[in-house]
Amino acid sequence: MDFTAFLSSSVVGGLVAGFVALRNSERKIQIENVTQERAKWREKIRIKSLEVQQAAVAGNAEKLSELHLEFAHNLNPFHQQDNDILAVIVALKNRDTLDIKLPDFTDRVALLLKHDWERAKHEAKPWFFRCCPPKRTSYEELRKIKVNKGVKS
Repeated sequence: MDFTAFLSSSVVGGLVAGFVALRNSERKIQIENVTQERAKWREKIRIKSLEVQQAAVAGNAEKLSELHLEFAHNLNPFHQQDNDILAVIVALKNRDTLDIKLPDFTDRVALLLKHDWERAKHEAKPWFFRCCPPKRTSYEELRKIKVNKGVKS
């Protein structure tokens, strides 16, 4: 093997190793940052959900309006299930339907949080283990499961 061939193979090997190291480093930073921000978001949604429940039970329509705005700023306006959460918050202002709408709200937020947790776990996996992204369970699917199991809500 002459010196030129040795040098070119070393350069190619070095470039490949550098590229792989750079890619791994960028992916690690992205996963850490995105995962941390998502964890903060999930915690914020949990806290705000408790505030919605407290405002609904207290009959505080003004606080429910504020919380509706906060949820609107934290949810996806293009996703129907997120818009359904916002609609339930509005419906909670009617105290006559509180017994029905409060468990509805709880279930919808739980599904949202579960889906986000599954997405975070999926995205943290190496690319060769990520076959298909997790599917968000709809509220209707959850209701069917509960009915089949005889769970009251």
